[in-house]
Amino acid sequence: MKLIVNQLKQFLRLYTIRHWLLLLLFCGISVYVNYGLGLQKHINTLSGMPEFLAYMALYAAHALFAYGLYSAGTRKTDFWFKPGFWILLLLGFAIFAGRAVLWQHALLIEAFSPEGSIRINRFAFGDVFRFLYLFVPVALVWFFADRQEMPLYGFSMKHHQQGVYWILLAGMVPLIAGASMLSDFLDYYPRFRKLSALDAPPFKIWIYECFYGMDFVSIELFFRGFMVIAFIRYVGIHAVLPMAAFYLSIHYGKPMGEAISSFFGGTILGVIAFHSRSIYGGIMVHMGIAWLMELGAYTGNLIRGHW
Repeated sequence: MKLIVNQLKQFLRLYTIRHWLLLLLFCGISVYVNYGLGLQKHINTLSGMPEFLAYMALYAAHALFAYGLYSAGTRKTDFWFKPGFWILLLLGFAIFAGRAVLWQHALLIEAFSPEGSIRINRFAFGDVFRFLYLFVPVALVWFFADRQEMPLYGFSMKHHQQGVYWILLAGMVPLIAGASMLSDFLDYYPRFRKLSALDAPPFKIWIYECFYGMDFVSIELFFRGFMVIAFIRYVGIHAVLPMAAFYLSIHYGKPMGEAISSFFGGTILGVIAFHSRSIYGGIMVHMGIAWLMELGAYTGNLIRGHW
């Protein structure tokens, strides 16, 4: 744990106070535009290519601002002129925007669902496709670009220290307990509430929770793996903050507190992934937090008499 604390301290010292303030100001304005002015709600009124491009623009604005801030502060501009950097970056925006807008898997689920179970199965099995929408394209990029250089972005146990992540996860318990008393959190979680409202059989709720957890494997692969480890060759550890800003923007639509904390959590996991070249710890923490939030929200709703 001491090693990780030192790594985080060193990371904080990489940037000036001005750099941190400007980045946090940008993120704060972004949060206000989304939650105060309904940015994502507006994006969701679009469909097809306009929606896809709007999501790409949202993600690009966050990552490119962070990259631009790094470039301006250090006067390092060489990475801007490397085609590989732009190819990977644009692929990243496109892959995640595709995940945000694709819904055609619902038609496949409907085709194989008995009458009366279509809505249940859409929710129970939807995360399988969300997992594939990220995992498959990122794995293809790795196969064609980096398979000779490294394991699939972060799937390495060489420097993975499991005990540290249990400590990090334990530290999240009181925060999740506190969130479980907030109305916006309880309105959004637990996610399996929709299945309960549809009188889904218990085994489908358990299936949903398993697939829900599995989705975070692809999230860690994409953000702490692809968006950090694949970019080390261009900017080194400075890939972490653009990834964290991008990561913030994908949480719009969730409770505001969760979105804000995602920037800081993403930064911490990004620093750890950079030094360990492993995403296994991030997977442990992310899946653990997701399931603890489900449990916390279920308990909080019971206490409030919502169920």
